[in-house]
Amino acid sequence: MSTLQYMKEIISKQITTLSNPNGEDKKTLESEPYHNLQKSSVLLESRCFNDPQLQDKKCRQILSKLIYLINQGEKFNDQESLSLFFGITKLFSSNNVDLRRMIYLMIKEFKDENSMYVVISCLAKDITSKNDLFRINALRTLPYVLDQSNLVQLDRYLKNAILEKSQPISSAALIAGLQIFRISPDFIRKWTNEVADRLNSKYPQNSFHALLLLHEIKSNDKVTFTKILTGLTKETLVPIANMQVIRFIKEILNTDDLDQQYEKLFIEYLLRQIHKSQEIVIFEACKALCDLKSLSNKDLQPMVQVVIVFLQSSNVINKFVALKILNRLISNPIRRSLITPSQIEPFIQDSNKSLSSLAVSILLKVCQEGNIEKILVQIFEYLNEMSDEFKIDVIRSIKALVKSSPTKWKSIINFLKLTFKCDASQEFKKYSIEIFELIIHEIPEAKEHAILTLADYIEDCQHASIQLSVLSILNREAAKKQCPTRAIRIVNNRLYLEDAEIRAAAVGVLGKFLLHYPNEKDNLLELLSAAAYDPDEEVRNRSQFYINESAAPKEENPPLSIEELDAIEAYLQQNIQEIQQSNEEVLQLEKIMAYAEQNKGKIKKTEVLQELVEEELIQTHESESGFETYKKLFKESTIFCDYGVLRKSSRAQNLTDSKCEYLVTVVKHFFDNHIILEYKVKNTLDNVTLNDVSLELTIKNVNLQFERIVPAKQIQPQCASNILVGLQFNPNLRLVSSNIQSILTFTVNENGTTYQDEYQTEDFTITYSDFFLPIQWFKKFQTEWESLKSQEMSATYQLDYKNTDIAIKELVKHFGFLVCDNSDQIQPQNKFHTLLLSGQYLDAKNALVICQIGFQQNIGCVLKIKCKSEDDNLSTNIVETLG
Repeated sequence: MSTLQYMKEIISKQITTLSNPNGEDKKTLESEPYHNLQKSSVLLESRCFNDPQLQDKKCRQILSKLIYLINQGEKFNDQESLSLFFGITKLFSSNNVDLRRMIYLMIKEFKDENSMYVVISCLAKDITSKNDLFRINALRTLPYVLDQSNLVQLDRYLKNAILEKSQPISSAALIAGLQIFRISPDFIRKWTNEVADRLNSKYPQNSFHALLLLHEIKSNDKVTFTKILTGLTKETLVPIANMQVIRFIKEILNTDDLDQQYEKLFIEYLLRQIHKSQEIVIFEACKALCDLKSLSNKDLQPMVQVVIVFLQSSNVINKFVALKILNRLISNPIRRSLITPSQIEPFIQDSNKSLSSLAVSILLKVCQEGNIEKILVQIFEYLNEMSDEFKIDVIRSIKALVKSSPTKWKSIINFLKLTFKCDASQEFKKYSIEIFELIIHEIPEAKEHAILTLADYIEDCQHASIQLSVLSILNREAAKKQCPTRAIRIVNNRLYLEDAEIRAAAVGVLGKFLLHYPNEKDNLLELLSAAAYDPDEEVRNRSQFYINESAAPKEENPPLSIEELDAIEAYLQQNIQEIQQSNEEVLQLEKIMAYAEQNKGKIKKTEVLQELVEEELIQTHESESGFETYKKLFKESTIFCDYGVLRKSSRAQNLTDSKCEYLVTVVKHFFDNHIILEYKVKNTLDNVTLNDVSLELTIKNVNLQFERIVPAKQIQPQCASNILVGLQFNPNLRLVSSNIQSILTFTVNENGTTYQDEYQTEDFTITYSDFFLPIQWFKKFQTEWESLKSQEMSATYQLDYKNTDIAIKELVKHFGFLVCDNSDQIQPQNKFHTLLLSGQYLDAKNALVICQIGFQQNIGCVLKIKCKSEDDNLSTNIVETLG
């Protein structure tokens, strides 16, 4: 009988003995038997523990009240706890079985470190008692009160308990051994023979607990444990022990370099287990085989056939587990050829939503391009019946489909268009918009169709945030002259149907059309002129700004492109004498470009891209600072708009001392494949003007390359200006780290005297943690870890940390993740410490990390890291950052 069942019985007995003098409702008394219970009254009643003649029933009632108070969060001070502890120890004089079980519970709550000898002697007496119930509960309680000083005197009792014929007593002793192992591993390692003897017990729990304890005992001796497992593969074990053997075999195959003989033996054993009669053994063996990377697809075919058989089972749980295994298998793209869509398609229509959700996830991974349209139609038929959580899972799978089958963009867009009509959450619609943005960015031929679909959607959209996201995409594409003009009508409708925030965003889109689509200028001026009378000030100001901007006189000679500048330079070098003798005052650009066309491929290209930048971007005022402002400015910039959406910005970092003549700070802005370094330079000198302020960078990582720079034209005395440097990192990597050396170069104008000068700033580093936001989006770490369907990446490292505490702090700092479940608190009795971390990559992809940290004086700090994220490449990069 479990402790919970026993407590239910005790409370039930108390309810039946309670009287109801006030005529209160019987149901109220049954639901709250200790309603309005006061701690002071219970402490007063507990004095009966000291009576010479104990009343067992009354003592049980008082102990039940104490447990109730503890569960209600009631706190006891040191004096109260000590008094209760000694009172409870006096109850050992009673032989009442029910009371004794209550005593064991209370000892754990009120134990006093300085008085444990009293309890230990009583527990030792109970361990040798003839009452099995006393022995079992004493063994369970013992690890909570033991310390190093009194382990030896109890050694003989514990060994004898392990060898007991009674299964509950033996299991209780083995479980006690597992708990004591955390306190004193060397003490428990002496039990090897006794524990090994219980491996072949006819009782399932004995074999299972013995195997767990033996694994701990041999944790530092992998060779011996491998031999033990080899012996167990030839034995007939109970299912639960057999399942644990499979788990240990998988652990060894995945982490250790085994002799080929052992590896072959273990793999053959796993393949034999899939034909066993016990379902838990079959499923465990199948899961283990899925995770083995050394096996070929041909080796896994028998396992797949067994799993497919379970798909035909009438048992829903078996079908669910079978689908989970297949989903786990095909998370590795190499394995996707092992199953066919026809085996999974029937489950889309299953009434059990858990089965249908898994089936959809699998189908979207394994379907052939020719079947994509058919499968998407099937999915949509049942989409309305799915929960919001599962709808989001479907959309995530569609996102992967865009990358794997870009030629099927029409089918995908049509499916997404239909999803907009579904009754779904705002988060679901947000994911759909993200996929459209991915299609626009990745598939050029689909861009126009995707943009128009988004524009049509906002006609009926009720979510303001979704409309703003779509208008932001239209704004960006209009600035690049890649947005269809058919969208103008839809955007203009927002000015009459939506609130002020959306109207202001719509004006921004129309303004971009006005500036970049001259053929539509007259119509757009008319629309913006009407918006200039909007009741909202922000809308009016934006309208007037774009009207004025379009009316501003244009330069006769528009800015030259880099290619044109290169052509002019080459033309001048080649024809300098002819030009000097010519009477022409102005060079004809047409003539130069004709020369460039004739000498195509011979003209040297400019290595450094220096463009004129919009004044609003480089002159960032303090009042406009902040992530959203940066995001807006970079999107509207003609120089950096091709970098995509700004994902994250770091805090400003000082690169000079506060007393220096030039104050320099840097902010790192992160995009999907680029980084912009924003240097803010302040000139603190009087009568000194800095002209043509630029930078020379030294980047110590080949995966991070300089791409473009926007220098500052002039910095007046006591003024500041910005320099923007664009970097591109290797598109095959999600993370990159590098030290950056920066030297300012400029022309000094001091009281009419000019000269060239440079100024070296302090070095700074782009770290891995810069790419992450420390956030937690879930309640329980383990639940979220198991729910992530991506592949788990792992590695083992030896680190140069002096202790576990330092390792935890440095790892948190290294990744920039958030610590979950208070896992940074060290438990001294544990051999290994498990650190749980969560974070979000560039405001886009969630990632989870498990760090198992071990430390020994002779070895040092050893780390096993495991990572899961929404992108397998990201998981790999995270794990490799410690290499």
